[in-house]
Amino acid sequence: MDMSTPNGKTGLRWLQVVQDERGSVLMIVLVALVGLTALAAAGMMMTETELRASENQEAGTTAFYVADAGLQQYLGSRDSATATDTFTYASGSAIVEGEKLLDMPTTNGNHVLYRVRSVSSYAPPEGGTASRTLSRLAIYSDGSIVARASLAAGKGLLKTGNAGTISGVDRATAGDPNCPDSPRPDVAGVAVPPAGYVQSGGGAGALVPDGDPDVLEAPSTLELLQSTGVPWDAIVNGGLLVNDYTIPGDSWPNFASLPADEWPTVYVDGNTVLGPGDSGRGTLIVRGNLDMNGAFEWDGLVLVGGYMTSNGFQTVEGATITGLNELLGETVPASDLGNGNKKFHYHSCKMKMAMKNAFGGLSEVPGSWAERWQ
Repeated sequence: MDMSTPNGKTGLRWLQVVQDERGSVLMIVLVALVGLTALAAAGMMMTETELRASENQEAGTTAFYVADAGLQQYLGSRDSATATDTFTYASGSAIVEGEKLLDMPTTNGNHVLYRVRSVSSYAPPEGGTASRTLSRLAIYSDGSIVARASLAAGKGLLKTGNAGTISGVDRATAGDPNCPDSPRPDVAGVAVPPAGYVQSGGGAGALVPDGDPDVLEAPSTLELLQSTGVPWDAIVNGGLLVNDYTIPGDSWPNFASLPADEWPTVYVDGNTVLGPGDSGRGTLIVRGNLDMNGAFEWDGLVLVGGYMTSNGFQTVEGATITGLNELLGETVPASDLGNGNKKFHYHSCKMKMAMKNAFGGLSEVPGSWAERWQ
């Protein structure tokens, strides 16, 4: 095809225009490629940044859970916050330490305020180390139940004969390392509602109860039981305690095989009859009625929802409270000690050891949780 003209110029001009347009398209394509490359690079950088941020957040969250787990395990496993513990988990470790802030002595024991801090360490797969620091305030308590008497009978107490002792004189001895504040002030021999203590038979003689005073008469059943501080509804209905043994269900504890410093919490869901072979220590909680036979012995705290019947020569050293179901609106008869040379002695140290396991230990102060990054 001949694109020439008579002077030959038109064809050349047309060819030049085509070449110029091809060059412009090439430049546009190159600019577009550069722009797309830049956008791709920026997208990759943003993706990498977001991925790194996500990894950091995940590592921080894992470190948080490790710190919280260590804090909870420390509070749940220690009686006081005076030591430093390290807890190791599959995803990291936590170092937990306590700092004593304040002694808060009470009329029935001791409370101590601590600050507990947990510092976690977690090494994520992508490298580096994540750490979180959590802290809470915690209060140590050796129990909050008040011994109004060696035997507090919410619905009254019947005693046949003048044998035996019911004494509010503290049997604890000074210098016991488990109870440095013992002996405590004496309490009443028995505590009952108005005219609630009745002693009959055995000839004329002095009343069996002995203490400060011998017989304490509270204004009413409810006021007497409420003054002991026993959270009965929370115990039987609210799951307040983590019982070591629950009867029925568990077997009765073999105290001969337990360490001497173990004071378990035994919960009986109903009525029970206990004899010499059931003797032991700790906190005995009976939802219904308690019938003690023979030479049954118990060291620590006895809490009875219904009434207590004592036949024989029992010995309880610590404190006993009966008729607690009255706090639930139930009607409970008076407890009956019957005949026999039985002994109910107030012992502040044994009561404290029992309460320490059942009601004591470290508890968190609500609203005291705090966190900081480290």
